[in-house]
Amino acid sequence: MAPLEKGGIVKPDIKCGLCLLEWVYGRAVSQNRNKDIPQLFKNITKLLAHNMDSSTNLGAICNDAVDLIYEYVTPRSPFWDKLKQKTNEYVKSLLPKGEEFIKSAKTPKAMLERAFYLAATGNVAPMGAPSGAFTFPEAVDMMEGKGSPPVLMGNVYETVVNSKNVLYVTDNAGEIGFDSLLISQLRAMNLWVTLVVKDPAYFEDATMDDAVFYGLDSIANKVVTANKVFVPGNEKTPVNEAFRKSDLIISKGTGNYDALRGETDGKAAIFLLKVKCEPIAKDTGINEGKFVVRLDTGI
Repeated sequence: MAPLEKGGIVKPDIKCGLCLLEWVYGRAVSQNRNKDIPQLFKNITKLLAHNMDSSTNLGAICNDAVDLIYEYVTPRSPFWDKLKQKTNEYVKSLLPKGEEFIKSAKTPKAMLERAFYLAATGNVAPMGAPSGAFTFPEAVDMMEGKGSPPVLMGNVYETVVNSKNVLYVTDNAGEIGFDSLLISQLRAMNLWVTLVVKDPAYFEDATMDDAVFYGLDSIANKVVTANKVFVPGNEKTPVNEAFRKSDLIISKGTGNYDALRGETDGKAAIFLLKVKCEPIAKDTGINEGKFVVRLDTGI
């Protein structure tokens, strides 16, 4: 187990701008409305040039970019609906095996860690354009006793045991099914869990419909929505209120890592993601392509 970390803000890298452009391209070309996509890239390049510096919250600048994207593409389309439906159905077929994988652990600590591992290995969506429904080979291998678990950084079991109120920030459809297994473990440990999903639809990201598909509207104590990447703020919204009441943040994926790392007001945070780029590899100390369960103890 790697050592735990204190929470520091993710410093923007020039490659973060390139990655954002790749993410935009992957979503724009799949469903543009015959508008001027080159102009979209000019607008986003201008945004990056004017707004990105060493203090920039990458989640916030991503949200600004999404506002520009909406002028040219819609975040919901038959392409995304089909991708999400197929992915959700596939993951649902895997959940009985996932439940058995967790229950077969010998101690409560090992059971919780296995649930974290499955949730982390669900984070497979590419930065660029997905070609079809997501598959989860690392999760399947792990459930079958093959492959290696994600890198575990810090004692997540002790942190969970000493927590009472969790804000669980989801990422994509499909992987939210693996999240349901972890949230069931948290609820069995008597933690209050507030789930954050997107509303309205936001490309491949998990929405209320996806949460209901997996029964999370019953498993979690409460489900709240964010219209883009959640960046903590002072507005009196349900998600900000849930953030203020929480004492532990569980965050899925790269976008949420960018938005929340070092921005949790001293609360402990557990980040579950695949290391998909060089800046995150540098920040975590984990090689690209690896999955990680990272505990930040707060400041």
